[in-house]
Amino acid sequence: MTVTVGAATVGGFYLRHAADIERQTLRTQRLGGLAFQLQEFLSRAEIERGVSTRLAHERAQTLAAADAAFGLIGKHDPDEGNRIRSPYLAYARGATRAFERASADQGRVPSVEQRQVARQLARLESRIDAEIDQHAQETRVTNPDARLALIIAAVAAAFVVAVLIWQFETQRRAGRIDRDNAARAEELIRLRDEFVATVSHELRTPLTSILGYLELIGDDDSAARTPEQRAFLEIVQRNAERLVSLVSDLLLVAEARDRSISLDLRNVDLGELAAECVEAAKPTAAAKEIALSLSDGSPGQLEGDRIRLAQVIDNLISNAIKFTPAGGSVTVRTAQRDGSVSFDVSDSGTGISAADQAQLFTPFFRSRTATTQAIQGTGLGLTITKAIVEAHEGTIAVESALGSGTTFRVQLPRAQ
Repeated sequence: MTVTVGAATVGGFYLRHAADIERQTLRTQRLGGLAFQLQEFLSRAEIERGVSTRLAHERAQTLAAADAAFGLIGKHDPDEGNRIRSPYLAYARGATRAFERASADQGRVPSVEQRQVARQLARLESRIDAEIDQHAQETRVTNPDARLALIIAAVAAAFVVAVLIWQFETQRRAGRIDRDNAARAEELIRLRDEFVATVSHELRTPLTSILGYLELIGDDDSAARTPEQRAFLEIVQRNAERLVSLVSDLLLVAEARDRSISLDLRNVDLGELAAECVEAAKPTAAAKEIALSLSDGSPGQLEGDRIRLAQVIDNLISNAIKFTPAGGSVTVRTAQRDGSVSFDVSDSGTGISAADQAQLFTPFFRSRTATTQAIQGTGLGLTITKAIVEAHEGTIAVESALGSGTTFRVQLPRAQ
């Protein structure tokens, strides 16, 4: 945990430093552009054979902008401001005197004075180029350090979560909980859940920070990266997003344990919601050559949290697709039953044994089929699904047998 937070903090510091350098480079480049514009006003005065009121006003605005840019450079980096001060002030004074001479003499400026102003501009531009080169060198040093720190943070976070899951699974399989002592077992489970909730909460902040800084690195088009480095960053981002999803699931399980799941209750059309979820899952089903269909029985409205209910339907459809072989089918049915609304998710998959059905809604439980077929998952999906259904004062049931498919049935109260 300490390594994760420390690495994320160091990576954030390096990224912020790189961003400060980039902004200072833009300020320095702006000063160079404004200085060149001041020189152009002398040429315009000569062409127009005098200085009009408009020309004088435009030059005054440009000079004020250049002074402001110079002030910002010194404010954010006093050392750079001091290095630029002498050539900038010399050029600004020389250019102003030459412009005043042009104003007084129909746009004419002695060639000696013109060459002097040109030399002053050249010295200023040389100084500005040197500062920009220094910024580029600092960026080349800072960005690799930031990437390394963020990669370490992501790997450390993944390791912590993996160790937690391994410990819980080992504890469950070894039967270390004294099943003869119910009070002791409940206490251990409570401590485990509190530990998971605490660790998940502590991981969310550094993981969010990691993703934010990864987006900053990805948006930095000026950084030259090899294909291998880009691949590494994509791997880090993909795994960080998976960890954020896992942490969110762990926190939701903790909320369910405390019966404190917050719901944004509104009228929800169950048929419409089921149609949206089925449509979203069709590409995944098609990729496995599974027929996914919806039988809408016009269940009507219920009062519920649309996002959480969508999560329930998505979880059940996703599980059905995972455990159904190619060429099989998954059917979602909605209906009204005895003053309530319901939806079923049925598949023609491998089915679930009676022993596994008794533990389906236990956190981190993985059925024997999931283990032997190496089907990805954390064992939290059905736990979360049941918690959300019960938070809506509904029920969830399963009907299955090995080799004959599975049906999950959810019933929820209708809207009054």
